Amino acid sequence: MALFIGAYLPDQQLDQSAFCNALTSIAIALAQYRQHPLQQSTPRLDLYFLMPGWDEMPPFEGLRLHFYDDFSKTLKIESSVPENIVHSAHAKKYVVAAVLDAIDQGYDFFSMKQMVFERDGYMDLIETLSACNGAYLH
Repeated sequence: MALFIGAYLPDQQLDQSAFCNALTSIAIALAQYRQHPLQQSTPRLDLYFLMPGWDEMPPFEGLRLHFYDDFSKTLKIESSVPENIVHSAHAKKYVVAAVLDAIDQGYDFFSMKQMVFERDGYMDLIETLSACNGAYLH
């Protein structure tokens, strides 16, 4: 897939959190589009959510570019999940907003490398699947 989302869970108890349920729902919806032409293209964008655990917190707030692999043309972005979102009723909207932000950051990064990244197509795709999952942002 050209757009992938996942999470690092420092605690097994987070598996059943509102955030994990929201992330799973959006990831499943995104997987339904794996044959979509956008999802068959390069460059690729991987977004990983870093969740707070009982004894550790991500060392940053918001999004950060983690690394870029030139061979696979994959940019890895990390998103720090605030503690108040883990069990929030707004977790699904947070996931969607973070994905949209990552798409924007990915577009900026790939533009600097003079690579075509279909930001508008991904924005439309995420807004469509989020609306179908009750996480429409507008």
